[in-house]
Amino acid sequence: MSDSAGVQSRRNSFLATVKSISYAQLALVLIAAVLSYLQKDIGFALALVFGGLISLAGTWVHAWRVHLATEAASEAVGIDTAELVKGSVLKYLTVIALFALGMIIIKLEASAIVIGFVVAQMSFLFTRGYAARRKPAQRG
Repeated sequence: MSDSAGVQSRRNSFLATVKSISYAQLALVLIAAVLSYLQKDIGFALALVFGGLISLAGTWVHAWRVHLATEAASEAVGIDTAELVKGSVLKYLTVIALFALGMIIIKLEASAIVIGFVVAQMSFLFTRGYAARRKPAQRG
């Protein structure tokens, strides 16, 4: 198998992993939102969904940076650790900014936002996180 086929295989595996995590996060948050709507009110449920979307945004930002780091690694010798650290920092800054947006500017219920965020983060327990779904093709 050529090197470009191996890169494509890794890319496809990574994208499948990100989709799996995203679907799991959305499913858990929607279930929690429906339950909270039945127990509380629509405002609480919407704040819970907002918290879940914060987690989803963090997942996507982190996945984007990991993708960029691995793309650069396919052209160079190895993955640049600084790129991965930048990705983690960007993820946390995104999450903090979105929490501030929801709690301070939009004035959603803080506890519901946190619950939605935690519920979405629990999806990493049900998926294998960023681990590949299948092994990429071996080079050489």
